[in-house]
Amino acid sequence: MESYNQNEKMSFGEWIENIWYHYKWLIIFGGVLAAFIIISVFQIASTKDPDVNILHVGPMYISAGSAEKIESTMSQFTEDVNDDGKIKVDVLDITVNKFGTDVSNAMNYDDRNKALQRFQTEIRAGDAVIYALDKEFFDICIEEGLLTPLNEVLDDAYIPTNNVEGYGVYVSELDAFELDGLSSFPKTAILCLRRSPDKDPLKYGRTQEVWDGNRKAFVKLIKYQAPEESEESK
Repeated sequence: MESYNQNEKMSFGEWIENIWYHYKWLIIFGGVLAAFIIISVFQIASTKDPDVNILHVGPMYISAGSAEKIESTMSQFTEDVNDDGKIKVDVLDITVNKFGTDVSNAMNYDDRNKALQRFQTEIRAGDAVIYALDKEFFDICIEEGLLTPLNEVLDDAYIPTNNVEGYGVYVSELDAFELDGLSSFPKTAILCLRRSPDKDPLKYGRTQEVWDGNRKAFVKLIKYQAPEESEESK
């Protein structure tokens, strides 16, 4: 490229050409970086938390396909808590092997310990308010005082007779268990509700408003009654 005499006054076009010649790659890198930052900020700003968060913990794996069906069905019981005009439900599955035949070697033992650590992390800092728990983890939550008594959110008439210690109910006992996706939960999974932030011994970062939205979904799920089969359809 032709060099310019410092004393020679360049036109604006020549000045741009000169800058591009010397700093082309820096300009390209800066442009790509700026675009990346703008896109990232936009995505963060436009992404809102789910309206309802469900945590499943137990030895049975909930596949991604089953989780999607659960989320779709649960959206029928969910309100737009975050006012974004959409209903979004999120299901988190933590599969924990039981001791015995399933934990027959060091690898499985290590997997179990990692899953247990993840469970402990979730109950201390996670987003879930509605739980579907294997009895082992239900008992842990009871011992730590993390669960809402059913009689605090349900009238006596709606508290299932076969409830579990007054804090939960086996999902298979609910009419809603027959709905698409919810039957993917193990029959022995116990449906229960996390304590509200103002009563929880572990401050897990959920607002009272978010908890209340999850509470409403939990109550609707418990109260759901399957439509009675008509005589014509029998």
